[in-house]
Parts: sequence; structure tokens; C-alpha cells
Amino acid sequence: MKKEEQSFEERVKAIIEKSNRPAEEVILDDLDIQTLLKVSRRTSLNYRKSGVLPFHQINNGKIFYILSEVITAIKSAGNNNQNFKP
Repeated sequence: MKKEEQSFEERVKAIIEKSNRPAEEVILDDLDIQTLLKVSRRTSLNYRKSGVLPFHQINNGKIFYILSEVITAIKSAGNNNQNFKP
């Protein structure tokens, strides 16, 4: 039996429930983004480079994302009819 895939909204809700924090306080790394958006490492890099996904970088080069910013960016991309479907 094939497992039913979760929607983007369901995946976001699961992350928030697991972290027990509001979306503004949930920090994601690149692997989390790949899982959330169901994209490859290269695609997540392309989203960063093209400005689709806002990100933050600390001194040692570690990249991270804030969930609320990712949600806003995805909604904005969808409203602008960009070919972006998480």
C-alpha cells in the first residue's frame, strides 16, 4: 500500500508541533528545507541564489532558514505565478 503524501501545509504543521515553537522561532538547516520542499540539494541552492528563499549565514558558513520567512517566501512566489511548488 502506498503511503499518502503530506501536503506542504501538513509538513509545516508537523515541524511546528515537533519543535513546540512558533514558526518565527523554528530554525531549519538545508537538509530540513530539502525535506520540507521535497527538492534536491542543488534545487535548494538555486532557490537561495535566485532569491526565492531567504536565508541566513553565520561566520563559519553554516546556512540556516527561519520557517516563518520560508512560508512567506513560498506564498509570495505562488502569488507571483513563479514555477515554484513545494
